[in-house]
Amino acid sequence: MTNKKGKFFISGIIGAIIGTLGGLLFAPQSGQETRKDIALLAKKIADQIKSSASDTQKKVKEVFGEVTDSAKDTYRKIQSRLSSKVASVKTAGKQIDKEKYGQIVEEVISEFKDDLKATKDSAQKMASQLKKDWTKVKKALV
Repeated sequence: MTNKKGKFFISGIIGAIIGTLGGLLFAPQSGQETRKDIALLAKKIADQIKSSASDTQKKVKEVFGEVTDSAKDTYRKIQSRLSSKVASVKTAGKQIDKEKYGQIVEEVISEFKDDLKATKDSAQKMASQLKKDWTKVKKALV
C-alpha cells in the first residue's frame, strides 16, 4: 500500500514539474512585452481619437460648461485612461465591439465621477462624447 502512495506522490510531482515547464515554454510573451503591446495600442487609439484644438475646446465646453485648463486636463486624462483600458482588454485577447466599448466607457467614467461634478449631467455628456469615437477606435483596433 505504501509503495502505491509513493508512486502516486512521485507521479504528481513529475506532472507538476512538466506542467510548469510547459507553461513557461509555451507562454505567449513576458509581462514586459505585454505591457509594451498595451502601451503601443493605447497610443494608437489615442492618436486615432485625438481631435483638433478647436474641436477639443468645443467638446470640453459641451461637457463641463466652460473651457478651462483644468477641464481640458480632465478631458484628456479620461481619454487617455479610456485608450489604455481598451488596449488592455484587446491585448488580453478579448473582442471589443460597440457594446463592449460602451461598457468600458461607462467604467472609465465611473472612475472619474468626482472630476465630473462640474455640471449636473457632465458624466453623461462625457460618456456620450467618448461613445461617438467608436468608429475611430475600431479603426485603431484593426
